[in-house]
Amino acid sequence: MKRYLGLAILISAIGLNSLSSFAAPAYGTHMPKKGHWHWGWQTNVVLRRNLEREWGKLRSYQTFITGSFGLTPWLCFDGKLGWGNIRNRPENISRIDYPGNFAGGYGFRVKLYRHATDKIKSVFGFQHISVHPDHQYVGKEKRKVILDDWQFSFLVSYNLSRYFVPYAGVKLSRMDLIEKAGDIRKRKRSENSELVGIILGVDIYLDKTQRQWFNLECRFFDEAAVSLGVVFSF
Repeated sequence: MKRYLGLAILISAIGLNSLSSFAAPAYGTHMPKKGHWHWGWQTNVVLRRNLEREWGKLRSYQTFITGSFGLTPWLCFDGKLGWGNIRNRPENISRIDYPGNFAGGYGFRVKLYRHATDKIKSVFGFQHISVHPDHQYVGKEKRKVILDDWQFSFLVSYNLSRYFVPYAGVKLSRMDLIEKAGDIRKRKRSENSELVGIILGVDIYLDKTQRQWFNLECRFFDEAAVSLGVVFSF
């Protein structure tokens, strides 16, 4: 187990030292069986996301209660409710910190392939996160923002043991800041949303039944992000 934990820390370090932005967690390839639930907790950290033109960059911290339900043996629904904040640093004005408030998300995963021995799995997923922090004033002007985050991903996992299942994949993502300043509403688009990003993650199971586990995931190349969660199967 010490060796596996060391590998998980290495994966996290690779993601944290990448240089660009953020998108929604891909959840990994462990999907609930038909009619079953996965419940858990997840923390998602935006290290940096560049926006187009003079709109600057973003940071955000989010935490969620997560739930996934198996609709069929090959399809599951993912949902989350929680809290998130936003920090925007435009080029032409000083930093704006929007205090935390409601955040939520939804998505789905489709199992594309499963080896007979369960050694190899491949999953396609879609995830969306929306963050609605409290408003803030810039001078006398009231500003409200919404973080709008979309992601498509393709993952492949390899079961090294009952305790340690790493996965890797690619993704297409986009994260915009929808801002209302006075009566003017703008969608500030993210940079590099056309680039293919890389995902590295691992599920670390607490027993042989694989009913409780930690999930650690890093996303980079088009972004730099990390998420950590604990999940329970019911």
